[in-house]
Amino acid sequence: MDYRFYYNERQLPCAALSMDHEAFGLWLTDDLSDNSEQLDELLDAITRLEDGRMTEYEWQGHNFVLYLTREDADITARELLQEHSRAELDEEDMDFYDAESRASCGLDDLRELLIEWLEFVQS
Repeated sequence: MDYRFYYNERQLPCAALSMDHEAFGLWLTDDLSDNSEQLDELLDAITRLEDGRMTEYEWQGHNFVLYLTREDADITARELLQEHSRAELDEEDMDFYDAESRASCGLDDLRELLIEWLEFVQS
């Protein structure tokens, strides 16, 4: 997963991610921004998942819902979830798929992304 962090013309932090992961960039930019407390909470949840202290975790933001298991991270735009259940999204033919609305990655990749984002917004 490739990514680039930058500040837009209003000096707000933005993330641009590689194809098939664009939704994570929008999530970082729009839902998390520079909220260090929320970023720390997400990193703590990843640690608890890896340590076996929990089996899944769900975080609901304004625009996206993040669902974590011990191995994977899925991000889905809330508007997609209003139209389809999570099971339907997993089973359905993804003709309506939009890379800016849904993406997945490994839990390790998400941790790395969050750490880099946290360092970027705190610098």
